[in-house]
Amino acid sequence: MADGTQAETLAAYEETISLLMESLADVERIMRRDDTGWDVVGSDAKGFTARFRREMAERAEIAATADPLIKRGVNLRAAYIWGAGVQISVRDQPDQGQDVNAVVQAFLDDPRNQATFSTVTAKTKLERRLATCGEVFACLPTDPYTGRVRLRALPQDQIVEIVTDPEDADTTWFYLRDYTVAADQRHIAYPDITYSPVSKPDRLDYGGTTYEVRWDAPVRAILVNEIRGRGVGDVFAALPWAQSYKRFLESWAKLTESLSRFAWRYSTRGDKTAAAAAQIQGALGSGDTAGLGVSLDPNSRLEAISKSGATINSESGRPLAAMAGAGLDLPVTTLLGDPGVTGARAVASDITESSWALFDLRRDMWRSVIRDICGYVIDQAVIAPAGPLNGTVVRNGDRVTAELPAEDGRTIVVDFPERDDTDLLDKVKAIQIADQSETIPRLVVARLLLKALRVDHADEVLDQITDDHGNFIPLDLIDAAVRQAVADRGGVDL
Repeated sequence: MADGTQAETLAAYEETISLLMESLADVERIMRRDDTGWDVVGSDAKGFTARFRREMAERAEIAATADPLIKRGVNLRAAYIWGAGVQISVRDQPDQGQDVNAVVQAFLDDPRNQATFSTVTAKTKLERRLATCGEVFACLPTDPYTGRVRLRALPQDQIVEIVTDPEDADTTWFYLRDYTVAADQRHIAYPDITYSPVSKPDRLDYGGTTYEVRWDAPVRAILVNEIRGRGVGDVFAALPWAQSYKRFLESWAKLTESLSRFAWRYSTRGDKTAAAAAQIQGALGSGDTAGLGVSLDPNSRLEAISKSGATINSESGRPLAAMAGAGLDLPVTTLLGDPGVTGARAVASDITESSWALFDLRRDMWRSVIRDICGYVIDQAVIAPAGPLNGTVVRNGDRVTAELPAEDGRTIVVDFPERDDTDLLDKVKAIQIADQSETIPRLVVARLLLKALRVDHADEVLDQITDDHGNFIPLDLIDAAVRQAVADRGGVDL
């Protein structure tokens, strides 16, 4: 009886998995329904095929450049995530032990790393790649003697397979790369940043192909919208709706253009028809003139289609743009930069709280990536024979890390600027009202004003308005002290 129940449960699971696989295949067919040519019958339905991922990535990259809606959406996402910059540091006391932060800053300040990772421009490029391809494979070539680390992004279309632990699919071992250089076919296997087994063979045989293992160049993979272990770009969900909105606008433009041309009907009898036609043609002039004419015999009739009752409004396509915005996690007002007929202009420039929550999730993902990469940099600075840091090498299974002395810290802080959507005038008014309530110390009010106004070197201003004990000095006392100082020097009285 128990065996029968298990068999029924197993059959139900297999049926569910089969339905999910068919659903993925249906999505692929729908996304390619506008393509010319033929699809292969019986194609792999276990996920998106490599050819389909490559084609969709190419289409998304083109759309991110040529399609105004997708381009604006991708640029807005990158700007909201990275536009304000980010501060990366190590929580450490350099005067107590080693300067761990200096090692991380040296990695970030390396000109070759700035071009690929350190600067806001470089991070924006990586974010755009996630938007179009859904995958970034950050390769970390490491000097085995000095521990110096560089960062390079591998082309995602060259990663043909991701090898995981047979007993744990969440543990990645290798990223297999196939590419060609001057007609020379190369096969390289890059270990995951967390995979460092005791035995490190130079070759890996997988799927009938021998791969060269680059143990000195591990990879930190960054995947979004993951399906079957591979990433899918953020543009993927928005692209068909953006294309539909584009086709709608094209049709609307053609309809509007057609209404700008008028058809004039002129009927007459007998041989006068030809003469009348010639007169009309001469009156219309060249083809650039708005309006067309036609001459007919009395038994013929030509009329334009009536537009009475028809809705000729570009706003009718707004739901299509809203769906494209939903795919990019942006409200339609922000995506279009237009609040529409009934909206307020301020709405067009604001992002919704739900969108900010999603952008904060993406920032958290990048925090994890930056911490992993900088943590690897610190480990290699200890592990390398001529590395700049001292410490103890610790092995935990297939992972090797470094343990620093007790006086050294290695907590990596990734600090994005605090988001503040409050208008500056509203901030100042709120501070003034709080000051007038006489419940907040004047020094606190001064700090709030300096922060709201983003005054440079605010600490120097605070020093000028506080005494040696940190107490606030009213401005009238400061003014009196200045006058007295000028008078003591024999200067002109203020």
